[in-house]
Amino acid sequence: MVKGSVALKLFVPCFIDQGAPELGEAVIAILNRLGAAWEYPREQTCCGQFAYTLGDFATARRLARHFLRVFGEGEVLCPSASCAYMVRQGYPLVMTDSRERREAAALGARAWELGQWLAARGPLPWTPRFKGTLVLHRSCKARQLGVLGAAAQVLCQVSGLKLLALSPYYTCCGFGGGFKFQHPELSRLMGEDYLEALRATGAQGLVSLDYSCLLHLKDVAAGKGWDLEFYHLVEIISQ
Repeated sequence: MVKGSVALKLFVPCFIDQGAPELGEAVIAILNRLGAAWEYPREQTCCGQFAYTLGDFATARRLARHFLRVFGEGEVLCPSASCAYMVRQGYPLVMTDSRERREAAALGARAWELGQWLAARGPLPWTPRFKGTLVLHRSCKARQLGVLGAAAQVLCQVSGLKLLALSPYYTCCGFGGGFKFQHPELSRLMGEDYLEALRATGAQGLVSLDYSCLLHLKDVAAGKGWDLEFYHLVEIISQ
């Protein structure tokens, strides 16, 4: 679907596409509400982040080349800090020649994480509402991408929401892409530590820029019987 003459190309990561398609629909609803031009390239696939983190650079390179063919022109919008990070930082590293590296770097410069894009547009033309207290999840890739300040800026517009932060000691929730499957017990223990720190703040849950991390933490919380709430940024600002 295309609206307007110059469209953002919407990249919906595989975790959202397969596990929470309603989040992708919520992104579209927000874009329409903002009057933004957008299109969804149907040829898109996984960004290759899992292959990259597992050291399978040949597969990551193949997926990166496909991504460049599909998203090669215009700006890209992605509701995932980790996938946006892969496009910006990972693609130039996996390419094997200078031309591809230049193309990958140019595309990365046009790739936006959703919260960053919303913050750059200025105040929302509506007032989202959420009654309660949440921790802003400082996911590894959101930190490395440098978009947490933008996320906080957007969330500060939510009426009734109080944002808390965990100690910087808790730097990873334990997901880490392939890490969860390579080291399941360690991944679970890291998730439990993270959520113990979250519970100690008195917050009712957390809000994240990465649905993949939310899936992991939801699973950890369910295993411990902890009553916590988990939200993607788009769920909070669309309320």
